[in-house]
Amino acid sequence: MIGFTSIKRSISLMVVATTTLLVTLACLVVSTLLIQNVEKRLLERTEQFTRLIAISGSRSIVFDGGRDPTEWLANLAETKYIDHIHLYQLGESSAMMRYFGSYNRESLAPIPARFERVESLLGARLAERYIEAAWPVSIDDRVVGYVYLRASRDDIDNLVWLSIVVSLIVVLSSMLLAWLITLRLRRYLMRPIDHLVDSLQEVARDKDYSMRLPEASLHELERLSSSFNTMLERIQQHIRRQELAEQQASQLNTELERQVTQRTAALRDANQELLNTLEKLHQYQRQLVEAEKMSSLSDMVAGIAHEVNTPVGLAITSTSILQDKLDSMRSKFAERQITSQQFEDFLQATDENLQLISRNIKRTADLITRFGQLAMDQFAEDPREFELNSFVTDVVASLHNRFPQLDAHQIDVECPADMVVCSRPGPLTQILMQLVQNSLQHAFAERDHGHIRIQFEVITAKLEEQPAHLKITYSDDGEGIPEQIGRRIFDPFVTSKRGLGATGLGLHLVYNLVNQLLEGHIEYETQLNAGTTFLIEIPLQQCGRI
Repeated sequence: MIGFTSIKRSISLMVVATTTLLVTLACLVVSTLLIQNVEKRLLERTEQFTRLIAISGSRSIVFDGGRDPTEWLANLAETKYIDHIHLYQLGESSAMMRYFGSYNRESLAPIPARFERVESLLGARLAERYIEAAWPVSIDDRVVGYVYLRASRDDIDNLVWLSIVVSLIVVLSSMLLAWLITLRLRRYLMRPIDHLVDSLQEVARDKDYSMRLPEASLHELERLSSSFNTMLERIQQHIRRQELAEQQASQLNTELERQVTQRTAALRDANQELLNTLEKLHQYQRQLVEAEKMSSLSDMVAGIAHEVNTPVGLAITSTSILQDKLDSMRSKFAERQITSQQFEDFLQATDENLQLISRNIKRTADLITRFGQLAMDQFAEDPREFELNSFVTDVVASLHNRFPQLDAHQIDVECPADMVVCSRPGPLTQILMQLVQNSLQHAFAERDHGHIRIQFEVITAKLEEQPAHLKITYSDDGEGIPEQIGRRIFDPFVTSKRGLGATGLGLHLVYNLVNQLLEGHIEYETQLNAGTTFLIEIPLQQCGRI
């Protein structure tokens, strides 16, 4: 979490801390230099006193015959900072040193001799609680003794404490002065900042972006005020543009609502008119369907009448001719005027007319049989399972037996091996026979060699509840279907070979078998002189194994 502080407190702490640090460093430096200077002077003075005492002590040791130096050392009582003085005399072997005389400042106890240190302690040295110095006593460059002096270091200690007290006073005074200067500086710096903050809070509270910040005496604050004024100007311009856009949007919405209302009314009227038109179209459609039914029924009746009348008429004509021949022969027989040639001619004519009558009666019977095939009840067998590849092989063999001319053409069958399906094999057989007969009668009528291709494929359903489909693709490379009958090839009695033995019922039967009995659908694609393809899809049934 971010901690917050104020500029006032930050400026105060910064100024006071900086001032305190600088003054403390200054006091420390000054005090250190002063104390070092005083220590140096005390050491120099102590060394000077030690040398003077060494000069004076040489007289006592050499010239005064070993007289006690205590009397003239007592004159040093006026020197307050000297605490102890020892004079040591060397023996004749210069290896032995003996105590010669001493001085101890009043109220101070004597100190032990310093025989072991006096030779190594030449000059003045600052110890922890005192200043000590030693110097050799010599006559004609011959050392006859040593002087050991110990002085007080109270001056230095007092100077240290005085420096600490003065430094504390100076630091505290500096802190107080810095605080006073900080208060003045805070008033000088923070007054325009406070005024700037108050102005910004007023803008944020009242959302009055037309307000402008006043000029400031400080350059940085003037730049800040100028930047805020520029931002407020841009915000005000943005608000104006937004208000203008909202006003335009409101006007546009009003206009759109008006247009939507108008167009809704127009659409309602159009929908009503469309409904009325649709109702009329439905009426027209029903009438057209009825008309198409009547037209189809008329075509079928006319076709049946035409197909039946021709052989029946020929049979009646042949019967009438035969009856006339028979009456003529009976008359001649009654008159006994029949010659062998006349009787032979009569027999020949009778045979020809009987053959003609027989052929037309047979043709009439075939037509009646074809008409009977249009009734789906005769194919209403139950679905059963059968092996598809064997079934197709048997159908192709029966086709060759029924249509000997099929041997001149090529039939290619593509069927999955070991594929068992459940359907009605009777209608499937009739569909394939009618398609092959249609190819032989129409596609290959003018050709000696043709190619027929039959493909079987089982399409698995995407959903479990949907049945699989058997897809049959039957194609030939014959003449194709003429365009004028292409849209009506599944209608009854529609054929391009009228009068040449074609009745126009084959594809109509195929269509009824696929759509009504097997509940599938059939489509075709054709191109003149390039062949025809029939696409048949039949849903497979669900039945048990046989």
